[in-house]
Amino acid sequence: MPLVNIVVRGPVAFIELARPESGNALCGELVTHLIAGLAAACAGDARAVVLTGAGKHFCTGADLTELAATADAPEGDRVADAARLADLYSTLLRHPLVTIAAVHGAVFGGGAGLAAACDFVVAGESARFQFSEARLGFVPALISVFLSRRIPPARLATLFLDPEPLGPEAARGVGLVDEIAPDPRCAAESLATRVCRKIASSAAAETKRLLLDLALPDLDHRFAAAARINARQRAHPECRRGLSAILTAKTFPDWMDRS
Repeated sequence: MPLVNIVVRGPVAFIELARPESGNALCGELVTHLIAGLAAACAGDARAVVLTGAGKHFCTGADLTELAATADAPEGDRVADAARLADLYSTLLRHPLVTIAAVHGAVFGGGAGLAAACDFVVAGESARFQFSEARLGFVPALISVFLSRRIPPARLATLFLDPEPLGPEAARGVGLVDEIAPDPRCAAESLATRVCRKIASSAAAETKRLLLDLALPDLDHRFAAAARINARQRAHPECRRGLSAILTAKTFPDWMDRS
């Protein structure tokens, strides 16, 4: 089965993450398919992209089994793997079409990053956002590059260092969500159509490029540095311990417990 489903309806290209059995966790293959899907959306007549997830969740973040498996890989391989995910975020941030994330269920870690890299985020009432990387002994390196476009640094530090799940209202309060709707996919389609009627496609693309250059003029440099941090932490003993705990016992470690 395909890992990404693409349907074009009128001016909107719907790109659906299709790994529902894993909560649409971002494995390497899914990342590759998403990059290709976003490129394909530019080739047709679509004016906007709506990013969605199949099943109960939008995206639970990184594929932890794959992440754990890279701990003993050569550093260059770990950096390349992290850089591939950075390419996905960069593709979304630089996408010439209007991009809207329609999210529900878990929107965790890298999945929250996917949503935040879009121009608009529409959340369903079931949506729960959380940044749990540090609880795993990992770091939110790649998403930290661009989350400050939506969230002030001091607030972002709280979300990273004292992570708690955020419902849609709380997520809107910190800047992660623009609209809350019972049916986020339908609301996202309506938003896309409304925006496409208001603004010219070339003007949208140039405005997006201008705003990104103003906010993150050194985006590639930041992603390269973040990829190295991501790769280094994967091999850290605490990250190994955290991933082992969540994969085997389905719980986060108590980091005060030295046993």
